[in-house]
Amino acid sequence: MVSCGGLTNRISTVLLKFILPTVFVVYVVVVVKEKTSQSMLRTVETYSAMRCENHTVITTRKYNTFNSASYHMDKYTPVEDQNALREMMQITRLRCNCPKPPYWLKPVNERRIEEGRKWEFEKNKRLEPLSICKAMSPFNYIGGGITVEPYQTVPIVGLSLHPIVEQMLPNLNTDITLQISSTKKMGKLHLSKLINPMMLANHVISGERTFELKINLKQNIELLNTILDTNILYTSDNYELDARDQLQITLLNFTADIYVRIRREPLPDLYDPGERNSVIDKVTVITKTFERPDVIEQFVASVHKYYPNISIIIADDSEFPKPIKKDHVKYFVMPFREGSFPGRNLALSQVRTKYVVFLDDDMFFTSETNLEIMMEKLEDPNIDMDINCGEVKNLGILKGFRSIGYNDTQGYCNMGSFFKHNNLVPGYPQCGWGEMFMFFFMAKTAVLRKIGAYPQIVQAAHEEAWIDTIGKAKSAFCPDSSVYHNRGGNKKYSAYRRESQSILFSDPLALFENNMCYWWSWYKFPRDPNFSIKVKIPLI
Repeated sequence: MVSCGGLTNRISTVLLKFILPTVFVVYVVVVVKEKTSQSMLRTVETYSAMRCENHTVITTRKYNTFNSASYHMDKYTPVEDQNALREMMQITRLRCNCPKPPYWLKPVNERRIEEGRKWEFEKNKRLEPLSICKAMSPFNYIGGGITVEPYQTVPIVGLSLHPIVEQMLPNLNTDITLQISSTKKMGKLHLSKLINPMMLANHVISGERTFELKINLKQNIELLNTILDTNILYTSDNYELDARDQLQITLLNFTADIYVRIRREPLPDLYDPGERNSVIDKVTVITKTFERPDVIEQFVASVHKYYPNISIIIADDSEFPKPIKKDHVKYFVMPFREGSFPGRNLALSQVRTKYVVFLDDDMFFTSETNLEIMMEKLEDPNIDMDINCGEVKNLGILKGFRSIGYNDTQGYCNMGSFFKHNNLVPGYPQCGWGEMFMFFFMAKTAVLRKIGAYPQIVQAAHEEAWIDTIGKAKSAFCPDSSVYHNRGGNKKYSAYRRESQSILFSDPLALFENNMCYWWSWYKFPRDPNFSIKVKIPLI
């Protein structure tokens, strides 16, 4: 057995022989490294200014900013440090050079850039804060993940003394001061009712239910442990949908940052699957049609041949529409040439089922159309699939991911497609993840409604619709369910289609919507062999 005195002697020996020398060595290394790195960086920056291109100088300055703001020992980490670290993370991001806007983009380009800046500002306000966990903390803490509803209360969990520090404190013969504050003043701090006034006798506490709580405990380590054990409470004082407060907790001259997320939890969007829980009760088929009455008749007939009682919703903006009046068919007439995307929005707005199937009006169900197997994947909780795309026979296969580059001041670039071999869906080896497919898919209705379709785009558009899903839905192509494509038409339809396509290729609306300064495909951008869209990444 080890006596208390013997244990104290052993701790002192460990402190003198191991911990204190280690702290001293770390301190010397950090200081020397800081001074050396700053000197080297000044030399590199001078050399870069003479010999390198402008973007290299910018990169060097980012490293300089990072190094000059990275070492603060036990001081809290200021906002400038987080910004510097974020800049460092952006170094390997896919970037692009924006070409000079073509004639058809110039009239709206400045407004697009300005609206894009506003969007970026709002996006940056919701960035996940960087929780920088400093070394040699005397206490354990959770840097992020604590969440509270507006005007409600949450305990600051995860606080506890480091075991070695807990053993050392009785020998320090000093008062213990604990301070915790809300730097953004979004919530107030107080102790739980489990800490009663009798327990706090002879101790000094100030700032209860204010933005800064301070406790002087006069060597009472047991009480300190009790307070740290989920008895410090944070009450939100602001109405926020989704924001983050920064708490700074100081103990033994060490300050750590803790981020509290204030989030109003949204309520679920539920759809009744019906008593039978069948595909008929859980799926609606929608389409948009224009000037092809015979084609839409065949479409309805094919769907009801294989799924007789399934609901079909049709949006039609023909000049002289011929509504189909049949059971389980809802036919909505729109103003003449109202547009493709507005028609999709109208049809989608009328869906009352959990899932929705969308396909073009010249695609037809066959014996190989299997809605049950498509729905099975959407309901599999292990893969989180939002959109299940099937095969369109007689039209080829379209798949892949989109290569989206970022420009610091002018928006984004759609630089085309790229492919990955490791994109198979777990448990479904016939399926592959992607971001662009043919227009035959089953989707979760709630997800598709949140994406919607940009109503200003009135021409029939394909890639423009899939671009809208990036980062908003997880899509996959599975060839185990298919439809057949048989383009039908007439002179009137064909004339309008040619006109729409000629307008689309020089229409700025899709670029405005997604804040794009460049679109790789058929949009009419001037060709310059000496101009490179893609920016070389310095570290890769």
